[in-house]
Amino acid sequence: MLQRSRGLWRKALCCLLAAATMGYGWVSSVRAGTTTVTLMPGSVRATVNGQAKTMLVPPFVDGSSQQTLVPIGFVGRQFGYTVSVLEHNSGLRLTRGQETIVVSVGNPEASLGGATLLLAVPPRGLLGEVLIAVPDVQALLHVQVARSGNGALTFSETVSDRVVDGVVDADAVTYETRREQVYMQTVDFDIVRIDLTGKGIRVVSCQSIGGVGTARYPSAFVDSLKPLAMMNATPFNLQTLIMSGSVQDQGIPVYYSGTYVSTIGITPANVPFYAEGTAHAVVRLDSGKDVAVSRVNQSPAEPGSQSLSLFTNYYNGGFSVGANELLVVVAGKQILSVMSGRYFTPRTLAAGQVALYARHPGTVTLMRAAAGAEVRSFVGDRDCTGCTFLQCGPVVIRSGKPFMDYARYKDISRTSKLGSRAFLGMDDSGHLYFIVTPAKVRLQFGDVSVALARLGLFTNVVTLDGGTSTTLYYKGQYIIKGTRALTNVLCVPSS
Repeated sequence: MLQRSRGLWRKALCCLLAAATMGYGWVSSVRAGTTTVTLMPGSVRATVNGQAKTMLVPPFVDGSSQQTLVPIGFVGRQFGYTVSVLEHNSGLRLTRGQETIVVSVGNPEASLGGATLLLAVPPRGLLGEVLIAVPDVQALLHVQVARSGNGALTFSETVSDRVVDGVVDADAVTYETRREQVYMQTVDFDIVRIDLTGKGIRVVSCQSIGGVGTARYPSAFVDSLKPLAMMNATPFNLQTLIMSGSVQDQGIPVYYSGTYVSTIGITPANVPFYAEGTAHAVVRLDSGKDVAVSRVNQSPAEPGSQSLSLFTNYYNGGFSVGANELLVVVAGKQILSVMSGRYFTPRTLAAGQVALYARHPGTVTLMRAAAGAEVRSFVGDRDCTGCTFLQCGPVVIRSGKPFMDYARYKDISRTSKLGSRAFLGMDDSGHLYFIVTPAKVRLQFGDVSVALARLGLFTNVVTLDGGTSTTLYYKGQYIIKGTRALTNVLCVPSS
């Protein structure tokens, strides 16, 4: 029974976590089923779920980029978007639920949920329609695309609507409020305890599907994921100033490059852990050789670098792979495809796949000779391969004791700012904790650390983002609802 209410009750719907089990995004729950849209370059005829429709402007192949451009307005409408024309007929705005997409004629950047997405080709305008490249359609509308032998393009979106089968022990997720003194004020801490040993209980980090630099509002995640519990997960990282969401989700690196992390994570066996050190990844080839990874979901490494660049479908850009360079797509330990001399868009990767990009001749030779490759991740000396872990800091409690050495953090002024706060905690008994306080508190002077340590619940606690991002949702109710769009959330799926 909840002890107090800070939001509207919402009826708990029974839906399966859709397209987020690999931790890369949420799927709109506008409707269940699959929508398919098939277009042919040069033809105004389209097929939508087997029915013929006519477009105002046909798709065509752009001569300079060799990309196929398609009418984003027409395609968006088929997937449930409302399309409106911008002032002076300069572009289009597409909305669906809380999603808003803005594309402008000639502008190489589109707006996706208020964030900027770099497009492969600047949009073209014709007869009130806007045409954009196929990879950009895929990235903006979150749809899959397939090409047939005759050149036809089929865009598809599948939304699941499945019923919980009762295998999750909802009683393993509980809520309480604890009150403590923080400096001169009395502060309530809202605490959700998750027993990771409970039947069917797991914690996943779900990214905004738009990729790096995009975000969704809390209600969009809740509507789609139907979680037992959820909190904001964008790290409050002062050491590196990278506010990119999770570093690694269920074994797939999301974003880091030589980043020092103070992190709480979860092993593949569903056991929470705490680790400190520099996060890095290597690719272990079937020959036994290790190749370092220097970039993860960032712009590719320089041609002279012997290290690899790693990309997942969370990366929202694209790049050309040179004729003497190499890109391989890997799932697990298996190399699925090899390419050179082509333009590559990581958004085309399926969940769980990664792309490894080699530019140095020696590294290219090594990768060409490999039949298999495995991405291995480390925090300091700890092997975190297969784990989910967050890029966090500052530490609040370490080994059960208050941590107050905030002078080590680069942006010390942020710890002294007043604001609501969110924390991730753990103990040594298989419990993970979502912790928030709506009170405006400071971190710098250690008052919060002392207060949380006095509760005697936690072995380790790290800080996540706060202020208007602070969100905690529990079994149908917002305990506190942030007003800011979130890069990613931690959630306990209800099925």
